Amino acid sequence: MSQLQQTDCKESGTQTLEVQPDTSVVEIRGPNAKEQSEKARWLKILEGDRARMLFMQPFTANLSFQLILKPVMDTRLPTAATDGRTVFFNTNFLSCLSESDRLFVFAHEIWHAVAGHFVRRYERDPQLWNIATDHEVNAILSKDGFSMPTDAVYFKEFEGHSAEQVYHALVNNSLRESSHQFQFDEHNPGSILFGDSVSDSTVVIDSDFSPQTGDANLAREWTERMVQVHQQMKTHGTLPKGLKNLINQFLTPKVRWNQVLRNFVRKSYGGGQRDWKKCSRRHLHRGLWLPGLRAEVLKILVAVDTSGSTQAAWGKFMAEVISLLGEFDRCEITLVECDEEISRIRHLTNWDDLSGLQKLGIKGGGGTDLRPPFAVANQDRPDCLIYLTDGYGTAPVDSPGYPVLWVLTAEGTSPAPWGQAVPLESSL
Repeated sequence: MSQLQQTDCKESGTQTLEVQPDTSVVEIRGPNAKEQSEKARWLKILEGDRARMLFMQPFTANLSFQLILKPVMDTRLPTAATDGRTVFFNTNFLSCLSESDRLFVFAHEIWHAVAGHFVRRYERDPQLWNIATDHEVNAILSKDGFSMPTDAVYFKEFEGHSAEQVYHALVNNSLRESSHQFQFDEHNPGSILFGDSVSDSTVVIDSDFSPQTGDANLAREWTERMVQVHQQMKTHGTLPKGLKNLINQFLTPKVRWNQVLRNFVRKSYGGGQRDWKKCSRRHLHRGLWLPGLRAEVLKILVAVDTSGSTQAAWGKFMAEVISLLGEFDRCEITLVECDEEISRIRHLTNWDDLSGLQKLGIKGGGGTDLRPPFAVANQDRPDCLIYLTDGYGTAPVDSPGYPVLWVLTAEGTSPAPWGQAVPLESSL
């Protein structure tokens, strides 16, 4: 990007923008009186749009009252943007929209804030992530009865899929963006710059365009707001069915992943019945003689997707697995590390010293194919299979016939319609 250097012009009282290494100079100014008048006019129109939306799409409209509306005249913002606190609209862009499209763009910004897209990107490619989040938002708006412009980003075959799932498909070229699709907004307003060059002789900088940086706390606040609006409206029965189902997914109570893991293994072991004839070795060092679980051998296949996203979660996951195994009298683990193919298989029992297992490195780092560990399991069927993964890979089409628990890393998604899934970081 060209370096932009701002200097004062004392004679004219204006500022100039020098574009390096070019010698071209452009004027920087704030909005003039006519542009300020246009901003005021458009603010009244947008407030009227919000009032009309209350009758047409009341759920989204009620959420909109958590956002400040700010029409701006600023060269840095060609369309619209939100930072989760304010929605900014370029007045020239607004003038090009029909009333229907204007309402859609307004609602589009609202749901970007509700969905927390400003904190969900992590290290993903910004351009592809923007496309994926636009699809997620536009699919939500179609469920809420909005008229979607024909050039809006939308992949019909991915209806109901999350932004993370769409992004994965875009990265792997199993889904391609269309050249006719249009993005209505800027997704990272806090980092908007001029670009590589300035095409006009005048650059307008509006002091009202002052986006802030979003964070996880703001995302939680939006979830709380959605809960409040949902509670207020659910008694009136005014939510479309598709939107109601979507909101219920947001509001589904979460349980601690380690408790789900514990209950899953116990259930796979036949209910986890205790036997007073067998001592639990886990508590002997404390001088306690407590009943152990019945003495049949518990066979678990633990698969780890080593394609990259699970590396940071390895220690926490294995520490919990090791702690759990201490509750069983006899247990055998087949630990399978796999990215596109299996890189290592280890056979362990709870008689082995597992204390340092979570500190050992894991091999891999390539693409993702979730099927090879199931081929191993099919040779010596385990009592259950536990798979640590982000879910973005090919899984077997059919259930293998034994219990499967998908332990999903941050922003992971269940890779199959069968099995039980739990987010690694979920909590009450």
